[in-house]
Amino acid sequence: MNRIIPAGCLAALFLAGCNSPSQHTPVPRNYGAASDVAVTRHTQYTLWNKGVFSGQLPVSTGSHLLTANSDRLSFDWEGDAIELLNELARVRGMQFNYNGVRLPLPVNLHVRDMTFSNTLRLIEAQTAWRATIHQYPGLLQVSFMQPENRKK
Repeated sequence: MNRIIPAGCLAALFLAGCNSPSQHTPVPRNYGAASDVAVTRHTQYTLWNKGVFSGQLPVSTGSHLLTANSDRLSFDWEGDAIELLNELARVRGMQFNYNGVRLPLPVNLHVRDMTFSNTLRLIEAQTAWRATIHQYPGLLQVSFMQPENRKK
């Protein structure tokens, strides 16, 4: 009996060492997808401030301006449509403005060898629920939707 107790304690000690908790515990996700978006945006803004993101829109036609709506371009964009449209207007040699209360217009585009006018249509398809895009000679304009008047 005296030999069984120390042997049992020794076996329990050895087995307890094998069952120690792992050092790597996953971080609890308290806020879900919203915190993931915030972390991603913070990382993007940090990289932008460091100069990694230059704000230049890569255009397949080179550094010269697009001369017609039928000129083709390629780019990837995930962000605000106002910033994208401002850059597209600059590349096209147009002025850009918007009117109304500016609201976020998130877009996700992967454009490959698409004409300028079709690119605008693609952007408008993703932003039509909140704004409309108008193209005038020398001007690209975004009009945000006005709130509906409630009749009492």
